[in-house]
Amino acid sequence: MKNTHLRKDALERLIMLLQELKDYVDVVIVEGLRDVHSLRVLGCDAHIEALSHVGVNDFDFAEQISSKYNHVLILTDFDEEGQNLNQKFSSLFERKGVVVETGFRRRIARHMAMIGVYVIESLDNIQDKIE
Repeated sequence: MKNTHLRKDALERLIMLLQELKDYVDVVIVEGLRDVHSLRVLGCDAHIEALSHVGVNDFDFAEQISSKYNHVLILTDFDEEGQNLNQKFSSLFERKGVVVETGFRRRIARHMAMIGVYVIESLDNIQDKIE
């Protein structure tokens, strides 16, 4: 019972963080369209761009983002692949003068870990699983 309460509390805090993002960053970068959907389900109305643009290589994507935005949050999954993407794009963006928000990523990671979810696209139905 206590575990369920802690998970619900973590989910509420996560939702609040996601809903605040638009006030702190220009754009949220995610891996794919299912990630965009999951964030929208939880009420995130920040501008979101997905890395999975067909035919666009990483360097071109970084160039497109850096030409439009000054402050980004890279919200890739919290698995090995997602961590590698986060490091890669953080470096690309920072070289182009874009500020990469890391505090929100750490806070989101902490709340997701408390819920037991490490993949962004799995958040779309997390409320049903916790209750």
